[in-house]
Amino acid sequence: MKLLSLTIGQPIGAAPVVLHGAGNMPEGGPDMIAKIVGVGFELLILAAIILALLNLIWGGFNWIMSEGDKQRLGKARERIVYSIIGLFVVFLAFFIINIIYWFFLKGDASPYIFNLYKK
Repeated sequence: MKLLSLTIGQPIGAAPVVLHGAGNMPEGGPDMIAKIVGVGFELLILAAIILALLNLIWGGFNWIMSEGDKQRLGKARERIVYSIIGLFVVFLAFFIINIIYWFFLKGDASPYIFNLYKK
């Protein structure tokens, strides 16, 4: 009865027919919240990388268009430096999240990067 919405009627003694979600749609389960949070982190990190790169390009454009004006050149340089620092912070956050994930949730203290050299 609890699988009524997920099964189709079948002959007595036959295995139940299970309906799966379309494509790669999640079907629920105990770790669904972990999957949703993981996808959320991935989307936030991707958005932060794209925004930092666009800001870096904007700073380069401002540098070119400064025409030797020291004040505009200083603002462009500041924008470029902050963009590079932002990219560094995003990659550092990604690395720390992966270390925490592997250490606490997988029981393996070394993330995939460190397993490259193991045989």
